[in-house]
Amino acid sequence: MSEEIILKARDISKSFPGVKALNRVDFDLYKGEIHAVCGENGAGKSTFCNVLTGIVRPDEGNIYFEDTEIKLHHPSQALNLGIRMVYQERNLIPYLTGAQNILLREEPVMGGFLIDEKSILRKAEELAEMYKMNVPLTVPVSFLSSAQRQAIEILRAFLYRPKVLILDEPTSSLTESEAEALFNVVRQIKSEGVSVILITHKLDEVFENADRISIFRNGEKIATRNRAEISEEEAIRLMVNRSISSLFPEVKSSTGEIVMEIRNLNGSGFLRDINLFLKKGEVLGLYGLIGSGRTELIEHIYGLRPTQSGEVLVKGKAIVPRVQNMIKEGVFLVPDDRREKGLLGSLNLKKNLTISYIDEFTRLFGFVDSRKENAVVTHIEKESALNIKYTSINQDVRVLSGGNQQKVVIGRWITKENVRVLILDDPTNGIDVGTKFEIYRMIRNLAQDKHVGVIFVSSELPELIGVCDRIYVFKEGSITGELNREAFDDERILSMAL
Repeated sequence: MSEEIILKARDISKSFPGVKALNRVDFDLYKGEIHAVCGENGAGKSTFCNVLTGIVRPDEGNIYFEDTEIKLHHPSQALNLGIRMVYQERNLIPYLTGAQNILLREEPVMGGFLIDEKSILRKAEELAEMYKMNVPLTVPVSFLSSAQRQAIEILRAFLYRPKVLILDEPTSSLTESEAEALFNVVRQIKSEGVSVILITHKLDEVFENADRISIFRNGEKIATRNRAEISEEEAIRLMVNRSISSLFPEVKSSTGEIVMEIRNLNGSGFLRDINLFLKKGEVLGLYGLIGSGRTELIEHIYGLRPTQSGEVLVKGKAIVPRVQNMIKEGVFLVPDDRREKGLLGSLNLKKNLTISYIDEFTRLFGFVDSRKENAVVTHIEKESALNIKYTSINQDVRVLSGGNQQKVVIGRWITKENVRVLILDDPTNGIDVGTKFEIYRMIRNLAQDKHVGVIFVSSELPELIGVCDRIYVFKEGSITGELNREAFDDERILSMAL
């Protein structure tokens, strides 16, 4: 890392209706450094990076790039300067191949007007080889996994040989080995003089890879430290403005009879003879690498995938796996992708929050009783205790931070009177440490106080060990181990998954 500043921001401020998103932020980025930007959801990290890429225009302040003041009115200006951002949400065209997405708008042509598909593939393969990223390039990206789509996004960014690369939660869909491969690439481009801004909630990645760390809170940059000058505990305290003595709530196990059981389930072409059970008041963890079968099993339980054979029982009664049947039995699902599967983007925050109660406030011919609907909102906010932050209950749900969007998806179900089983598929993905603690506490309260059976799917082993009563380990479509809490051991569990 050199002492040459490639990008500088001074007194950057930005307000949205009812929200001061950024307040007089100063920021320096050195040439050839990895600079982590950390903070809770809604702290201003993404807004700040959107200012740097020309997506959002600041109300006040100045930006300097290579010692020259720049005024960004459009993202194309940032691209032309060499500032590139890879977003947490995918921006790929699903029916195009990986190679076509990578070379989009940079396609080589023959005869001045015919796109040269062979050259597109060759250039994409050369790029993938250069950065040692093994990803399918000849199939439409709609058929690729989340991790593979993320790799395509990153390769597309590398095509432009950026001077500044901004990565927004780049490993949220990656396995540990895939994340390590990504950071090998990041260190490689750093050695070539590229500056990297890393936005992530995974502090282990920050302290393993960043040269400097900037902490944002409530729209302000609180501190910038060299990595060696700050501990993980101090970073957490600066982010949430309080000490978290423990990252996980106290676990008091008090389980009852079996509330759900899966018997000899086969499906998805690779799930084989899955047998598991969930007790009343138990938090059951499902661990495994991405693609091991955890999410596929959940989708079979909920009827989102056709099951080849096997049974799903709720309270000892065999239930045909269908969404409406599971909801009727009090089995509720929070899916792994809140934006694509959990939220109704065309509806506002109120409608998203109350959709699970729609029968209670809808009158004859579909008319909505607004008084009852507002009462449902009050009930959810009080009973869920999730502290959803918003400016108006009628605002666009898509403008909420990732953590608050997740609270909306969770809140609509956990306050239902008939909830027996709550299935959470990777609920803390892309969530800050403070909000994670709220979700962990909610999970334990559901189990211990309301005696709900909770299935908690996660790729992050520490959170499963910290929250669960029991864990099943998945590998290549099979269960390879079952451990009670007293037998939890991270090395042993990981060995079962590999």
